[in-house]
Amino acid sequence: MEPCACEEARQKCTNEYCVLAPYLPANNPEVYACLSQVFEISVVVKNLKDLEPSQRQKCVDSYYFEAKYRLLDPVLGYDGLVRHLQRQIEDLKLGLEMDKRGAQGFARGPLSQSYGTTTTPSTSD
Repeated sequence: MEPCACEEARQKCTNEYCVLAPYLPANNPEVYACLSQVFEISVVVKNLKDLEPSQRQKCVDSYYFEAKYRLLDPVLGYDGLVRHLQRQIEDLKLGLEMDKRGAQGFARGPLSQSYGTTTTPSTSD
């Protein structure tokens, strides 16, 4: 049996084969620590047991992603990240639109005059 992060966290595994071992190895205790701060590990274990083995890694990754962002932003979690990225996208779209409008106005302005012609200011004496 491969040691799991439960042992690193000084948690006793109650099963002969820990369902967490393939997904939370002992050499990666920070994932277990993050999950255990946000979720009850028993709930994670129960959910993993209810899944097909091929789906378990994605489930652990999803739990870890959610836990990591919940620790960074306890109020919004990863929704805060999504909102931040959406604001950045809107700001970039607005900036791009402003640049396009500025470039159109610039093309109609001084550069559209023919080069080489000089205008001298008229002086009325």
